[in-house]
Amino acid sequence: MADKKEKKEFKAGLYSVVSGIIIAVILVALTIFAFTTRYTAFSPDKVAQSYTDGIVQTGDGYNAYKTTLVSKNPKIKYGDFIRRAYMVCYVNDGEDVKQADFVGTGNDKEQESIDKVYSAMYDYYVELMGTYGWDDYDSMFSKYFEKLVQVRHEVYGDDYMDTEFMFGALEANVQTYSESLTGTDRVFASDNKTVLVEETEGAYQKMFGEEQEVEAEALVEGKKKTVTETKKVYKLTTTVTETKEYSDKEVEEYVKAYKERITPVSEMGKAKVEQFGLKDDVADEMTSAFEGLNHADEITGVAEVTCEVKDQKDNVVATQTVFVVQIGNSWYVDNTSTHTTALYLAK
Repeated sequence: MADKKEKKEFKAGLYSVVSGIIIAVILVALTIFAFTTRYTAFSPDKVAQSYTDGIVQTGDGYNAYKTTLVSKNPKIKYGDFIRRAYMVCYVNDGEDVKQADFVGTGNDKEQESIDKVYSAMYDYYVELMGTYGWDDYDSMFSKYFEKLVQVRHEVYGDDYMDTEFMFGALEANVQTYSESLTGTDRVFASDNKTVLVEETEGAYQKMFGEEQEVEAEALVEGKKKTVTETKKVYKLTTTVTETKEYSDKEVEEYVKAYKERITPVSEMGKAKVEQFGLKDDVADEMTSAFEGLNHADEITGVAEVTCEVKDQKDNVVATQTVFVVQIGNSWYVDNTSTHTTALYLAK
């Protein structure tokens, strides 16, 4: 990761103003993601390319897991896996735990508290990325949510925890980390004269950017106007350079090795249940979430795909080997054997 990252200030009060825009953008993005993923999954090349490109463009290994075996369980979605495997041990929203008096008021105290939590957790998120990274998602999730419980108590003064709060903090940090790489454009309010979010220059622009004249929205004499500005522009392109599909014998050997890797992971749920003293349905949810990670008996094909990432000058900035496995008609990245350290370019 970058040796030192500029600390970002979180302005919770802005969220309510731009929430409508954000929700609309998210809905469009999810629709596009669902459509493209549906057809990408049938091709080992496209799955590998999508996985590699997703991490490179935003440093977002969290969302990249949606194309891996972690999200393969037909009974639960990726988000539900996270909830069952890493959140249920802390969730207490159904136990009549009292929240701080300011929660839900939307007043300055609540907004300041959200700012403090998100800011503290962002610093910790960057630390986790540097220490573990998303290849070790178990450490990332486990340590992140354990810390979030502590920070919530320190800032809010209560012990309340629900999945909305937990996902909200994590996904805000993921987005902020992405923006620290890609930079951000100015965001204007509907009055076309109030700047909600200032433009920032990201790590990628500093690393790869070339100055170009581009059109941008700016505040001119108190109003939003389209102007020409000099900015650092970069482009990263991911291509597949080689694909090797394994023979039946090679698939058999690969599956055997995969089973040895995944079995200890799939059995982790039992140890975690004991660690947290979970019982009944909550214990079953956590145990089954981890058991569902083992797909050794379903894999029928394996492909080894090499992806290359180039900048706009045609320089190779990263090379990634992605192992993808076939289950039914679909292909998934085997996250147990694909190591993505090279794709986090802002080291």
